[in-house]
Amino acid sequence: MKEIKCLFLITACFTLFNCVSTQNQTLNDGSSMEKAIKVGSVAEEYKIARNKCPDCQLKSQTLSTDDKGKPFDILTYTKPNGETVNYYFDISKFFGKF
Repeated sequence: MKEIKCLFLITACFTLFNCVSTQNQTLNDGSSMEKAIKVGSVAEEYKIARNKCPDCQLKSQTLSTDDKGKPFDILTYTKPNGETVNYYFDISKFFGKF
């Protein structure tokens, strides 16, 4: 009986973690400054953007700040159909720290 309770507890923890993890990915999808993806390097930005839009062509990279001075990189890509998409990255973890 003790093993069943332990197994149930472990399963519940994994389920809860998975829900929280999925929710965080949705909240930080990179579609705006408010939903910017937190990264630790520029290389990480490019890797994430390539995964999100593998057939896209990089158009530009722009450094921007919000009204509080928090730094963001905005990567602009052109999709194969000609549509433009922006990915916002929170770079406060490393920007200006060198």
